[in-house]
Amino acid sequence: MSRRRSPRDRTPGRGVRRLWLLPDQGGDEPFIDVRGDGHGTLNVQVARNGRNDLFCFEVTAQQIAAAERSPLRCWAVYVVLFGELAVFHSDAVPARPPGKCRRVIDMILGGADSQVEQYLTMTNKRFRGGLRGSLATLCQVDLTRSRDREAFEKRLWFGVEPLIISDAERARRAQEAERRAAARATAVRQAFEPYNDALLMAEHDDAVRRVIDLLGSNPVISEFEVGAPAHHDRYLTFGSGGEIMLRDGAVTAILFHVRPAEAAPGGFTGLGTLIPGLSRDASRSQVEEALGEPIAGRVSPNATYAVGDGFVKVFYDGWAQKDAPGRLKLIQVTAEDTYAGTDPADERCPGCAGTLTRAASAPGGVDVDATITALRAGVATGRLRRAHNRVALDDMLRLHDSGLMERVEAQLGCTICHRHILFALHRDADPTFEYVSLNDTYRRLPEKVPPVERWGDAARIAREAQRPERIATDGNSWVLYAVGEQLFLNARCWYSAVDGSRLIRMDAAETRQYERDGEAYLSRLQEAINRTWTSSEDPWRSRDLTLGGMSDEEAIEASLAAARDEQG
Repeated sequence: MSRRRSPRDRTPGRGVRRLWLLPDQGGDEPFIDVRGDGHGTLNVQVARNGRNDLFCFEVTAQQIAAAERSPLRCWAVYVVLFGELAVFHSDAVPARPPGKCRRVIDMILGGADSQVEQYLTMTNKRFRGGLRGSLATLCQVDLTRSRDREAFEKRLWFGVEPLIISDAERARRAQEAERRAAARATAVRQAFEPYNDALLMAEHDDAVRRVIDLLGSNPVISEFEVGAPAHHDRYLTFGSGGEIMLRDGAVTAILFHVRPAEAAPGGFTGLGTLIPGLSRDASRSQVEEALGEPIAGRVSPNATYAVGDGFVKVFYDGWAQKDAPGRLKLIQVTAEDTYAGTDPADERCPGCAGTLTRAASAPGGVDVDATITALRAGVATGRLRRAHNRVALDDMLRLHDSGLMERVEAQLGCTICHRHILFALHRDADPTFEYVSLNDTYRRLPEKVPPVERWGDAARIAREAQRPERIATDGNSWVLYAVGEQLFLNARCWYSAVDGSRLIRMDAAETRQYERDGEAYLSRLQEAINRTWTSSEDPWRSRDLTLGGMSDEEAIEASLAAARDEQG
């Protein structure tokens, strides 16, 4: 029934046609040797603890034809026989008799696809959990692609493993996995230890000098001021692709530019030494294999790992499949976990860097007029997005001059690095300009803005009177605005985990329907808009007034202003 596998077993005899049952030909794949009379021999190999056993079964011409016609049956032969034959090994109990395997072959290669699927998912209870997911994968993917093939085999192994591994073997494997994980953690900790030691130290400190020696010599030095009150940043950029960042004289971060950089056209050259066994083309799975599990509970294209006394954050080029190679972009070492804060790597963000304009003769060294102009330009180009629960940029100077507020503060978010800018004019202090995280903005509640009649000029008061009024909402799916007799509806839209909205001006027919049916009609209208939101033929897309960086009220005002300009 079974015999020791030898290399000559893989060579078909003269006049024999070999039919491979799985996409990868050769290796350990099961196959049928078809003889000249149309009959053949099914060969299945089972490897166990260094032993390779080959099982052979005679099959008819009709069964061979069925295997050639149906991918499901090809895989079913492998799936079921792998499990049935694996339990022939001495450490698996109970063993399956050869007759059982014979009946399985006859059923699979003699029945219809639906019968095969029913057998796999219902009759064979031992495989039920693992194979149900495997069959779902089999129906949806191209198994000739290696990534889909691996997903299938992982699910298959989940169903088969409990049958062929004893408790003693499972315990041994668990201990071996723990040993490898501990050895890996020790190697990673030792590799990062010199860099962790340098964090928060001054440039002249011995620990920092050792890191400089590791990264190279003759770094390119960049120095500039950040924010107001100003912090002094100093960057040491090495030809190796490494970089040391200091703020106010202390090391805040050490970066390794995996992607090519100006100072290192080839990217960081010592990645394999920093993280043993890792290359620049590594996938996310390979990074996790090298560094261990990242800190849990994070939803981000990046990943953070606690390593020794510091934190290692790995940046990827956007969201990607775990096995997608070449998406690794940057590795950052910091003394604190930056998940809820801002990353030092964002300081040179092209979206928001340079929006603060300095002037030596101005209070606190900030040219307020020029800074407001630069922030307006960032909003206009879509690089910045204004937070509408704070003061508008156009109102800052007028409110500050009124003396009615202790802190006149605007908030803007960068669409590239996702930091937030808090720019404030204080009654009794110099202006401040800070880069903060979203969490920080929640902790800093805005000061209430006095009624516009107390600080605005006639034109500003008139504009406020014409602002859209929120007149109705269901609290979740839609909001209705009114400007005079005109109605505007913001309809929330969502698909899976992605959501958005459509802001439309209601036409005469829709307005009449609303006047007749009330809020029930608005709910029906929102449902109609949501149904086609992701469609390429969405009829509501051309009516959407939404503009990047603007609130609903501002988008409505911009639409009305554009309509007035056209009429003029």
